[in-house]
Amino acid sequence: MPLPRPILLLVAFSASLLCTASAADTQPHETSPLKKTATTRKPAPKKIPAEKTTLTPAPTPPGPLPEKVREWFDASTLQRLSLEEAIGLALTNNLDAKIEKTTVAAERARVQFEVGAFDPVFSAQATRESNRRPENINDLSTSQQALERDRIRAIRENTNELLAIQGLPRLSIEDTAIGIRSVNFDQQNERFSTSLIQRTPWGMRVGLFAEANRLYSTFSTNTAPVTAEYQTVAQIQLVQPLLKDFGPSANLANLRTARIAKRVSILNWKKQVMSSLQAVITSYFDMVYGVANVQVRQDAIAADEKLVQYNQRRLEVGFSQPFDVQQALAQVSLDKEQLLATKNVLLERQFALKRLILPAFQASDPRVFLPAKSRPLPLPPLDRSLWLQLAFANRPDFQSALADAEAQDVRLRFAKNQLLPQLDLVASYGLNGLSTTYSEGFNQSLTGHTPSWSVGLTFRVPLGNIQARAQRDLALAQKEQALLRIKQTELAIGVDIDTVLSRIETNRQSQETARNTRRLFEEAVRIGTRRLEEGQVSNFELVEQLRRLYDAKSRELAAEAELNRSISQLWLASGTILEKLGIQLPEEK
Repeated sequence: MPLPRPILLLVAFSASLLCTASAADTQPHETSPLKKTATTRKPAPKKIPAEKTTLTPAPTPPGPLPEKVREWFDASTLQRLSLEEAIGLALTNNLDAKIEKTTVAAERARVQFEVGAFDPVFSAQATRESNRRPENINDLSTSQQALERDRIRAIRENTNELLAIQGLPRLSIEDTAIGIRSVNFDQQNERFSTSLIQRTPWGMRVGLFAEANRLYSTFSTNTAPVTAEYQTVAQIQLVQPLLKDFGPSANLANLRTARIAKRVSILNWKKQVMSSLQAVITSYFDMVYGVANVQVRQDAIAADEKLVQYNQRRLEVGFSQPFDVQQALAQVSLDKEQLLATKNVLLERQFALKRLILPAFQASDPRVFLPAKSRPLPLPPLDRSLWLQLAFANRPDFQSALADAEAQDVRLRFAKNQLLPQLDLVASYGLNGLSTTYSEGFNQSLTGHTPSWSVGLTFRVPLGNIQARAQRDLALAQKEQALLRIKQTELAIGVDIDTVLSRIETNRQSQETARNTRRLFEEAVRIGTRRLEEGQVSNFELVEQLRRLYDAKSRELAAEAELNRSISQLWLASGTILEKLGIQLPEEK
């Protein structure tokens, strides 16, 4: 007796599905994903022998999108994106990496600021002074006042002699002193001075000084001509600390810590780039899984709808119950729920990828990124000791922890130096000149006949020295923190490597188990198809096996996505993700 037409349709559908599944299973597993073509990184000193260290572009073109995916979006808004294109966009546009890059520029400027502390400082000053003051002529504190008093006394005597000749009374001492008991002194000074001061890494401060003065002094009753004086000075001065602030450890501390901070900022930038690239890989393969899972859920809904049609026809001829139709409809509704959940996962991963590869938000940008056909990442050898060695050599956070300990050591040496008392050697040597012109004054000073010099020691110490001791204790505590951070980072590296290696092995086994489960359900569907033809099983039992097959295929796809995720996490945990992608970042100086 020939089978009813609905059963024949179902059998044909099952056979086509099995052929598709078998063809997919026989395809070879690719072990080389994309390669970033912009740059090629130099090979590391030590390689993992069983794994390719660079990615190669997939030669196959992007496959067609599932029909349900095309229904969700406007075709004009869809943009297919390969993994290498996503990585290139992240390298160019990722905002997290750009933020860290600005920190590098800031630390570079800080280094230049500290270098500028040793720039020679040139200064020049020009002033004109005028000072007029009254002086008591009876106060013989200056030679000018004594001369003025004698001059007034001679004028008084001459006046009395003239009065006596004319028979007039003589002037008293009080009369002659009226109005001239004080005299106004007028001083005019024009000064020009220059200096050049240099600070050395050993703490010495050396200064070259030159000064030229034009002095003009007279008083109010002076009738004699006055000649201006030109005074010149050329001098060298130095101050050399002998205890506190002596040596490079005290004077180069800020510069050294600034250079270390710049190195740390570069490491943090590289770390952010690595994290962003790993997130791109994760989001991309999640999108690949989402698109493939959409197709699986579409196939499940198609099978459920055929079951509904089959049961409705059986109901019409009296070979089925309404319960069978309702049960089939319920299964269609359940698979549609799963399809919507799959759509949501795909959209969320697409949004996460946008955050990683777009330079800014644009409300008018309608693009929806969907992945091109991509090969899985190569399965690495699970050699724990080798991955640990690579992690300690390449992890930016570990290198940053070492650099921070180095910076704290610089601060500790500076703090210990500040505990010492201040003892400075102070010395100067100069040449002086005095003449009626500037040129003659400088010529006179250059002859070396009028030198002046001084040498001495300056001692200064704060009683108690509380600040210096507190600074030393703070530096000791920060140094201890830095050493503990190194141990903490070492522990984190070890745990990260062990965790991700275990995760790779688990995901690999999960993928093999899911693949084996899918094959078993495929065989069960083949057997169920033959038994359906023989009338030994119901149509619902066969479609139930098909539904389980679709679930197994979804789990297999999810296991493959998780395996790719864990492989990229291993690259990140070992600090080799840039090398694996064939990317070389520009060297920052």
